[in-house]
Amino acid sequence: MYTILSSEILGYNTVQYFSLGTWASLHYLSGCVDGVMPAVNCTGPPQRHVALELWESGWQDPDWLAKADFLGSERAVQTSGSMGFSGVEGMFVMGRTRQNALERSGLHLSYYGNFNASWFNPADYAPHVSEVNMSKLLTCAESNPPGAQNYIQATGDADGVETRNGVIVYKCWQEKWWVAPACRNNPSSCIAVITLRGWGNREISQQAFFHNMPLAIASALEFPEYVELNVQHQSFLFWWTPDSTFVEYDAVLVEMPPWNPSEQKQGILRSSMKQSMLTTGTSPILETAADRAWGLARALRLSDSNVNDLLLLSVQNGDDYYAAACTWLKANQHVWDEWVPDKTKCSIGRGMVNSQGDFVTSRADAVDCTICPAGRASTKSSDSRLCTKCTPGFYQGTFGMSECNLCELGTMAVEEGAIQCDQCRLGEYANRTGMSFCYRCGAGSGQENLWTTSQEIDAEGESVVIKLQGAVSESYCHCDSGTFLWEGRCEVCMEGASCVGADRLELLPGYFSREELPGDVYNCFDERICPGGPAGTCAAGRDTSSVACADCKEGFREGNDMVCEACGDGDHAFFSMVVVVIIGASGSSGGSAVMAAGCQQLISIVQMLTVVKRFDIGWREPLESVLFSVEVLSFDVDMLSVSCVTQPGPVGLFTLRALMIPMLVLVALGVHLCYLLCTRSKTFQMSNLLRTIGSIVLVIFIILFSMLLAPYQCNEHPNGKMTLKRYKTVYCNGADDHLAMLLIGGFACSMPIIFLVVVTWTVMLELPRRIARSDTQFLAACGFLIKRFRPGMEMASVFFLIRNACVALCPVVSNRPGQLLMMSIILYVNTVMVAFFQPWRFLICNVLDNVLLGGMMVILILGSIAVQESVPQEMSTVALVFLVLMGLCILGSICYGAYKYFQQKYRKQFRYFLCHQKNAAGSMARLLKMELEKRLPGTKTFIDCDDLNDLTRLFSYVGQDTQTFLVLCSPDILTRKWCVGEMVTAKANGVNTMLLTWPSFVFPDETFIAKYPTMVPDITELTKYGIGLEDVEDAFRWLTTVPHQPLPEQISPTSTHFMISSLVSDGRSSPIPKSTHQIQFDTNFPVLVDPANSEAVAAAMVLASLLKPALLGSNLPLPFIQLSGVEVPHEATRSLLICSSGCFKSEQLQTWLLEASCLPECCMIPVITEEAFEMPSEAFFMELQTTSKLTDNQLQLFVMVIRALFQEIAVVFVPQSYASTHQDLQLRAKQAASRLIANLQPLEQKVSKLQSRFGEQSSVEEIWRARSSMMVTKGSEEPEDCNKELTPTEYSDGAYFPRDVVSEAL
Repeated sequence: MYTILSSEILGYNTVQYFSLGTWASLHYLSGCVDGVMPAVNCTGPPQRHVALELWESGWQDPDWLAKADFLGSERAVQTSGSMGFSGVEGMFVMGRTRQNALERSGLHLSYYGNFNASWFNPADYAPHVSEVNMSKLLTCAESNPPGAQNYIQATGDADGVETRNGVIVYKCWQEKWWVAPACRNNPSSCIAVITLRGWGNREISQQAFFHNMPLAIASALEFPEYVELNVQHQSFLFWWTPDSTFVEYDAVLVEMPPWNPSEQKQGILRSSMKQSMLTTGTSPILETAADRAWGLARALRLSDSNVNDLLLLSVQNGDDYYAAACTWLKANQHVWDEWVPDKTKCSIGRGMVNSQGDFVTSRADAVDCTICPAGRASTKSSDSRLCTKCTPGFYQGTFGMSECNLCELGTMAVEEGAIQCDQCRLGEYANRTGMSFCYRCGAGSGQENLWTTSQEIDAEGESVVIKLQGAVSESYCHCDSGTFLWEGRCEVCMEGASCVGADRLELLPGYFSREELPGDVYNCFDERICPGGPAGTCAAGRDTSSVACADCKEGFREGNDMVCEACGDGDHAFFSMVVVVIIGASGSSGGSAVMAAGCQQLISIVQMLTVVKRFDIGWREPLESVLFSVEVLSFDVDMLSVSCVTQPGPVGLFTLRALMIPMLVLVALGVHLCYLLCTRSKTFQMSNLLRTIGSIVLVIFIILFSMLLAPYQCNEHPNGKMTLKRYKTVYCNGADDHLAMLLIGGFACSMPIIFLVVVTWTVMLELPRRIARSDTQFLAACGFLIKRFRPGMEMASVFFLIRNACVALCPVVSNRPGQLLMMSIILYVNTVMVAFFQPWRFLICNVLDNVLLGGMMVILILGSIAVQESVPQEMSTVALVFLVLMGLCILGSICYGAYKYFQQKYRKQFRYFLCHQKNAAGSMARLLKMELEKRLPGTKTFIDCDDLNDLTRLFSYVGQDTQTFLVLCSPDILTRKWCVGEMVTAKANGVNTMLLTWPSFVFPDETFIAKYPTMVPDITELTKYGIGLEDVEDAFRWLTTVPHQPLPEQISPTSTHFMISSLVSDGRSSPIPKSTHQIQFDTNFPVLVDPANSEAVAAAMVLASLLKPALLGSNLPLPFIQLSGVEVPHEATRSLLICSSGCFKSEQLQTWLLEASCLPECCMIPVITEEAFEMPSEAFFMELQTTSKLTDNQLQLFVMVIRALFQEIAVVFVPQSYASTHQDLQLRAKQAASRLIANLQPLEQKVSKLQSRFGEQSSVEEIWRARSSMMVTKGSEEPEDCNKELTPTEYSDGAYFPRDVVSEAL
C-alpha cells in the first residue's frame, strides 16, 4: 500500500524489497553495507529509506540500542510509533480442530486450561503423533531445538532431557518427537505440534509441562513440509501473526496466562509471549530529501481488522500483494486520505513554491513545498513556511536551514542570498560583523595597489611575514612584499634587496646599499664581502663608505677567504717565495716528463677554473670555496699586501699587475746572474735564461692575459650603475680612473700578444730552419715549447697558446650564456685536436688532457643548467664530484709518472735492447731475443717489430727503459739514422752498452766521421729529437771504448750457446772459440742451410726452435741444424731447405741436396727466409757450369733436384721483415708443421720421375727450360702450360701459389 501511495499519489520513484526482517531493516535504513554491522561499516548514505512492520522486540533489543547510540541521531534509523496493530508469536490452533472440539463437547481449545489432561482429553479432537508422516520430519539431532538447559532448570523434569557429548538436549521419542509428561506413557496418542527447526520449542515445552498439556513437538524438514503438514492436519502449530500463510484456515492463538516479565527473566516460560508493537522506520535523511514520503510513512495506521482483510485479500488473489493492496485502497479511500500529507503545508527547512518551482509567499499561489537551498532560510508564515533570501551581511551555506548567519569579522556578503561570506581581499579589512563591504588600506594615497594586509609571526624562533586575507582591523595594513615604507610611501624594492612586507627592507647576502639611500642597491658578487641585512651593512673590517664594500679599512688587508685581516709582519714574504720558485725552475733538470706534463696540465686546468669562476655562475658551497682557493695561482699582486704599506688606489694596483712580466724578467735575470756568480761561470747562458722566462710566461699566460683585460669587463648593478668586475670602486664610464686603466691595459696587452707572435714565428718559421742546420742549442732554448710534444707536433705549442689567449678573452663577453658558449667552443675544438692529433709526447698525457677537457665541458654544462634552471646547489654538487675526479686523474698521472721514474731508475722494463739493421741482422736479432729470454726467464728483450708501437717513444725506450743496450754491428749499421739515434741516446743517458760485431764491421775513424754528413744526409732529421751532428760524432768516438765481442764467422747452436752466455755475463766470460766440437744430434729431420750465411743460419735456428713445440705429439722427429761437413742422415724422413740469397752457390748445400735426392724416404720443403731471395735463373745455371766443381752428371742431377724441390709450395718465414712479430712467426711455424705432418712425396721419387722424363742426355739448359711444373717467383716468366695445371695467385711475400691452395688456407 505504501509503494502504491508514494509512487502514484505522491509521485516518488519507489523500489520495494520483501522479507528483510526487523534486524536487517534497521541496519539498511542506517546506511550499513548489506544490512550488516559492525557500525564502522555504516558509512551511509542509506540506499533504503522506509521499513514497515518493524517488531518492537527488534528495535528495543539491547544490542541494537548500543549500536544506535554509536551511530548517533544523524545516522541511526528513526521510528514513528505504532502502525495501529501488533504482532505476536505462540501456539496456534487451526479452525477445523477448534470447531471439532466445540461441536463434539463444547470444549474451547483456544484456552490453555482446557488442555489439562487431568480433567480433559483434548487429544480426542486433534490429530495424533501416529497420524503424521515421519519421513517429513527432522530428527532432534538435526533440528537441535534450543532451550533444553533452560527447561530442566525451570521444570526439573529430568525425563524430558538427556546428555549427549556433555551437552543437555531434549530427549526425543523415536529420535523425532519431544513428548510432554502428560502423554509420555503413550507417545503415539499425543497431540502433534509441528514447528520449523526447533522454532518455539523452548516456549511450548515449558507451557506443556506447567499446564499438563498432552503435546508432542517435532520439526518439519523445510518450510514447504512445514506448511504441507500443518495444512494437512489443521491441528496445532507454532506461528506468528500477522501473516497470510494460514489465515484462510482460521488459525487462532491459544491463550496462555498473561505475560509475566518477572518469570520470563528467570527463564520460566509458562506465560504467554509478549505482544510486539509493529512500527514504521525511516532513514535519517528521508525527511529532508522527501518530506511527503516521510509524512506518509509516519501517518500510515491500520486496525487489526484492516490487516486481516488485507491478508485474506492477498490469499484470495493468489498471494498477489499488489493486487490485494490495490483492491483495498480503492475500497477504503476514506481511510488513507488522512495519511497523505498536504502539499502546501511545508515543514521546517522547506518553503512554498508555485507550479514553475519558484518560491512564493502566499499559500494560495503555492502548489508544493521544496527544501530551502543555500542562501535562503525557512521562515514561518501562518501555517506554512517561506524560503527567504539572506540579506547583505548574512549568509547560509546549508540546505533546509531556518535562519541566516551574520558574516564574521574580516568577511563580507555584498548581495542577497549569499551562501558564504567572502574574506576581505589582500589590502582590505572588515572590523565589524555583518558587513556588506571591506575598507581599503591606503585609501586616497594613490598607491592602493602597493598596500596589502600582512602579519609578522614567529616561526621556530624566526620572524616571518605572511600575507593575510580577512583582516579584522586596520593594524594589518602594510606595504606589499617587494616594497618598503620610506617617508610615508611604499617604494619599490630593487634587485638584491628583500622586502618581505611589514614595511621592512633587508639586503640579501652579496648586496649593499648605504644607510642614507637604502633603495640604491649595489651587487657585491660575493656573500663574504656583503653579508646582507639592514642597509649600510658590510663584513667585518670593510669600509662601509666604499662602493659595494670593496675596500678594507685602513690597516687591514684582504685575505684569501675575502676576509679583511689586520696587517702583520709576514705580509712581505711572498717576494722570497717568488725568488725560490724561479731559482728552482732555473736549476731543475726537468724530472720525469710525465710528471712535468701532469703538473703543467694541472696549472692550465686551475687557471681555466679561475676564468670560469669569473663567469659569476653562482656556485654554491663547497665548490665556491674550492674555486676561490685555486685563485691563489692567479699571481695577484694583492698577495704582496700592498695595502698594508700604502694605498695605491685601483689605477696604481692595476699598473703593478701590468708590470708583472717586466718584473719577472728582471727577477729571473738577477737570479741567473747570481747563479753565474756563485758558480764562477764566464759564459752567459742565454738559452737557459730564455727557457726560464718562457716557461714562466707560458705557465701564467692565461691569468696574466685575463688580468690585463680587467678594464674591459664591467658589472651592472641593480641601481643601473656599472663598475669594473675586478676593481669594484671604479665606475665604467670611460673617464677618470677608468680611462687611465683602459690606456694602461691596452699598452700592457701588447706584451702577451708579442709573446704569442714570437712563439708562432719561432715554431712555424725559425724552428724548421734551425732543425735543418742541426742547431741543438736553439732547440734547447725552445725546449719549453716543443719538448712536451712528440716530434712533428711542434705546432701544438702555438695551438695551446692561442687556446689560452681565447680562454682569457672569455670573461670579456658581456653575458654569461655568451661566456659559457665561447668557453665550450674552445674546449670542444681543443678536445677534437688532442683526440685526432695526439700531440703530447706520451699517450697518458693525451688521455689525461682529454679527460680534463671532458671534465671542464661537463662543469660548463652544469653551469649552464644552474643559470637556466636556478638549481645551483645540485649542479654545484655534481660539478664538485667531477672536479674531484679530475684532480684524482691528475694525481694518478703524476703518481704514474713517479712510478715510471723510479721503475726506469731501479727496475728497467727491458733487460736488453737490440739495436740492429733489419735487412742485415734481423734474423740474428730475433734469435738473440728468443735465446736471451729463454736464458733469463721473466725478463724482456726489446726488438722493434715486437715492442715498438710509437716511433716517438723509440729513444725513450733506450734512455729510460733499458738496462743493457746491445748493438748488433753489421757492416752498414752506422748508415741507419735510427740506429745512430739509439746509440746517441744510450750514451747520453749512460746506459750499459755492449757491441756484437760482425766480421766485416769496421769501427768509425775520424775520416769516416768527417764525411758522415755527406754519406748520410738525412741524419739531420734527428735534430727534432734533440740529437745534433756533434752528438753523433761524439757517439761514434765513444763506440771504440765500448766492450765488444766478435760474431763467429759460422753460426751454429754451439757457438750461439757460448755467445749468449757471454752476453748474459756482460762479456766477462771467456771469448767465443773459433772452432769447437759441434754436437751433432742424431735425428732424422735435418734443416739444410748455407753455413756461410749467418742470417740464414739464425733464421733456421729460429724456425727449428718454433717448430719443436708444434711437432710435439706427432710421429715426426725434431728438427736440427745440419752442420757443415756432416752427411745428411740416411734415415731422414723430413727435411727443410732454407732458401737465402746465393744459397744454391754453396758447395756444402749442393752436396747436401745431392745426398738427400738419393734417400728413399726424405721429403723436403723449401723455406724462403729472405725477402731478397730469387729463384735460380738460366743465367745462374750457365754460371754454375763454369764455376761449380760438380761433374756434368752431378750438375744435371742438381738441376733436377731444384726442379723437384720447388714442386712443393715454399713456406715463407722471414724474421728480417718488419711485419714478422713473434706471434706471426709462431703462426708460420705452425703452418710449416702442418705441411710436414701431411703426406709428402719423397724428393728421390720426384727426381726419378724427372730423370725418366728427360733421360741422361738432356742438357742443363733443356732441363731448366722445361720447368712448367715449378713454382715461380713474382716477375718471372710464366710457362705456357702453367694455366693448365695451376692458376697462380699473387702472395704478399713475392711468390705465386695455386689458387686452390690459397683458398684452402684461407
